[in-house]
Amino acid sequence: MEDKRKEIIEKSAAVFLRHGIRSVTMDDLARELSMSKKTIYNYFKDKDDLIQRIVSTLIHQNQQESECSRERSADAIEALMSISNFATRLFTEIHSSVFFDLQKYYPEAWAIVQNYRKEIIHGKISQNILRGQEEGVYLKELNPKIMAEIHLSMVTALTNGAIFNTDINKFGEVLEEIILFQLRGIVNDKGREILNKHMKNKVK
Repeated sequence: MEDKRKEIIEKSAAVFLRHGIRSVTMDDLARELSMSKKTIYNYFKDKDDLIQRIVSTLIHQNQQESECSRERSADAIEALMSISNFATRLFTEIHSSVFFDLQKYYPEAWAIVQNYRKEIIHGKISQNILRGQEEGVYLKELNPKIMAEIHLSMVTALTNGAIFNTDINKFGEVLEEIILFQLRGIVNDKGREILNKHMKNKVK
């Protein structure tokens, strides 16, 4: 039963990310998944329940990816850059209406996203700043919590469409620029050399 639930979540996520959430009815979803609505409802109470499970699953996957990137990274700078690389891949797969649909029509699922931003992303950015300071690549006078708040505010503005009324397909590109902008402002001389090295390797 659990395998079937995971299968429905995985396949449904692909459909909603590709076509949007509100525009896809449960009938549409059943056709896309080649199964009956009854089968879907055997595992999920309703569409809202399914959306919440999908959001929770995607967030969990994002956390795992972030943790793997952190463990593989040679330094704090590379770890932060890996976030933008992951986001670029992720956002190219998301339909332009997804964030709007979540905010307006699926408040409980959106609350999960908001909590992830505040609790998890904030913590990871704070940890990254501390790591960079310990490695001697970030400016010592930086306040990790304040820097995390600034980062979170910019990402929130981006997903709310407040930055350049951004096309969703360019979110990854804009987020990458935001992170590079922040990195250039927080690295010291040693960190700047490492950042430039990572940038050259990325171009290659």
